[in-house]
Amino acid sequence: MLAENKLFATLGTNVGKLFLMNDDNSGRGKEILFSDTIGFIRDLPPQLIQAFKSTLEDSIESDVLFHVVDASDPFVDERINIVNEILDSIGAKQPRVLVFNKLDLCNQVILAQLKHRYDDQECLRISVVQEKGLEELKEWVRNFFSKK
Repeated sequence: MLAENKLFATLGTNVGKLFLMNDDNSGRGKEILFSDTIGFIRDLPPQLIQAFKSTLEDSIESDVLFHVVDASDPFVDERINIVNEILDSIGAKQPRVLVFNKLDLCNQVILAQLKHRYDDQECLRISVVQEKGLEELKEWVRNFFSKK
């Protein structure tokens, strides 16, 4: 998956593979495909949001949706709401997980506010730059797919 600090880091859909080994030392596991769709997008005009709906429609076929958001973005709530509205409008019914990235850019007050505002949703907190929370993310994926 791609992580860049630009207006459109991802314009289309990229697919990557992850092989998760079972915890039972059997040598078995599952191949999981990750589809990275259009990144959200700072200052995107509403008319362009509609244009990117078709790109997001690929997500309808997924087992789970990870919505990766910039936790340091002052408009994070608005961004989350817009994405949720679009996902609802295209009929995305699968579980959604908010993944708050860039924790390294947030102070404790911001982190506490996010935790409070989204305590009713499945959330993970990571910093790709500092490589924090990535094991928890992998564990969440492993647990989710072990039930499938």
